[in-house]
Amino acid sequence: MPNALVTGASRGLGKALAQELGARGWQLIVDARNGDLLQDAAKGFGSTRKVRALAGNVGDPTHRHELAQAARGMGGLDLLVNNASTLGPVPRPRLASYPLDELEDVIRINTIAPLGLIQA
Repeated sequence: MPNALVTGASRGLGKALAQELGARGWQLIVDARNGDLLQDAAKGFGSTRKVRALAGNVGDPTHRHELAQAARGMGGLDLLVNNASTLGPVPRPRLASYPLDELEDVIRINTIAPLGLIQA
């Protein structure tokens, strides 16, 4: 049985991919920032013995480590879907007035976190 980790799996594309993989018999590790939404979404991903839902922020190195440990615990991954992302503040401010903490969060989640998961 193949194993996959899908980040940002509580809604949208991540949820749809996890549903399809679960329907095809894949064992899943799924993640999202909102634990309640993730648990609700995970009910549609297949049997509970095949799905491990870990709420957290992929921008957090500790959470990425937890995801990597879960993947090792199931024998490794056949597929990693780096779907989690953030768009930052809405509406978008001009770059000159973009809050640096928000920009750092966007870069951490959209760029550093996917590479961190690959390296983990």
